[in-house]
Amino acid sequence: MIEILKKIVDKREERIKKIGVTFGYTIPDKRCVPLVIPDFENGAIICEVKRGSPSEGKMNKIENPVEWVSNYVDGGANTISVLTEEDFFYGSINDLIKIKNSYPKISVLRKDFLLYEEEVEISYKIGADMILLIAAILDFETLKKMKEKAESFGIVPLIEVHNEDELNKIFPLKPKLIGINSRNLNTFKIDKNYPFALNELIRIDNKTNNYKSHVIFESGIKNNLDSFFVGNADFNGILVGTSIVKSGDVTNQIKSLKNGFENGILNKSTFYDKIFYKHYIEKKVIVKICGITNIDDAIYCIEKGVDILGFIFADSKREISIKDAKNILSQIGDKVLKIGVVVDKNIEDVAKLVKDGFLDAIQFHNDFSDSECQKYGVCYYKAVRVKDRDDIDAFYYSPITLFDAFSIEAHGGTGKQIDKELLDYAKSKEIKLALAGGITPFNIKEILESYNPFMVDISSGVEKSYGKKDFKKIDKIMDECKNVSCIK
Repeated sequence: MIEILKKIVDKREERIKKIGVTFGYTIPDKRCVPLVIPDFENGAIICEVKRGSPSEGKMNKIENPVEWVSNYVDGGANTISVLTEEDFFYGSINDLIKIKNSYPKISVLRKDFLLYEEEVEISYKIGADMILLIAAILDFETLKKMKEKAESFGIVPLIEVHNEDELNKIFPLKPKLIGINSRNLNTFKIDKNYPFALNELIRIDNKTNNYKSHVIFESGIKNNLDSFFVGNADFNGILVGTSIVKSGDVTNQIKSLKNGFENGILNKSTFYDKIFYKHYIEKKVIVKICGITNIDDAIYCIEKGVDILGFIFADSKREISIKDAKNILSQIGDKVLKIGVVVDKNIEDVAKLVKDGFLDAIQFHNDFSDSECQKYGVCYYKAVRVKDRDDIDAFYYSPITLFDAFSIEAHGGTGKQIDKELLDYAKSKEIKLALAGGITPFNIKEILESYNPFMVDISSGVEKSYGKKDFKKIDKIMDECKNVSCIK
């Protein structure tokens, strides 16, 4: 257990020994408010009453939590998380009681560092509809008993995990609701891509053991773009605290996050989950071969273990028609992930290929804004032609941002490499790199060892002619990538 978490738990144990699990509050003899469970199938927007945290200190003076929650409800939140921990998060049990009594038809989560079964019953009596159970601080038997106790009262246990080990710990419980916290408890840093990998791990266990878990994305959701990608990746909800509390306009911030999430779930995708499962769990370098124009090349790439095939629907010597691509995609099915590359034409048709299940996502070239990309309602990422440091500094959060070499003549496939000084600069900023541009069997080893990209995108570097792949070059690329772990 990391130091800050240990401090919280130790302090809580100390207070419980002195004043008991009620923490000095008067607990009702029975529950006086209705039990309200969120509709996780249609997405839970969980907004947090959060006065502060160990990492942020005191963030906002919430004098009237009921009035504060009214802004959440106006923004469209359908679940309220109330931090009741006093010493490090400055909350209280009274906050939860007041909020639930004032909004009895809203579902309320008690977010705390619960340690004992008695705290589950107390949570039920004070009006909590859900409770947080943190896998990192509870041994398996205690977690099991607290989960079962919660379910006996009809309240929902949200079991929180931070990593693969904690997930494997809770899988025997067949949890109905899992929260994946993107904050690393060892470093307190946020990694918003890791939860995608864990979401895929949950999906695999659900399928293997025949049960269904709903999954909530916790921490790191700051804007509409974040919530779009999370919704698009088939999460069942988001839990947001800091970015709302610190925003200047709580109601509109929630509306923006809710809008992004709901736009995302219009076309749910497992693309990011599968990519980052390969990256974090299997510790692979993700290989994308772009410019596929024929079925023979597609099949060979699949047999060699290529992770993503790219089909170019733009002016290029490797351009493929919608009709020809559809024919190839119909034959390869779900044996590999498939990307449609667009610049300034065929975008509606390519988006339809995604919606119809032929493609998994769109790769946008050119200078599309995020709002322009989102309007197509499908899973996507952007490719950025890197000219100078300003292009690196403009890096924005997306699960994938593909860095390609700058060329005024073409959007990719030029055989040019990104300037090494720019790659060194990107590495110094700890950007998780997806690289394209001039990658060949002859320089791939140096690129992997120098820049540790989690993904490489190769087109001209594995060709013997435009649109026709060289199988020996593909073999060499795959052999080099198999010899390197992308996790360092």
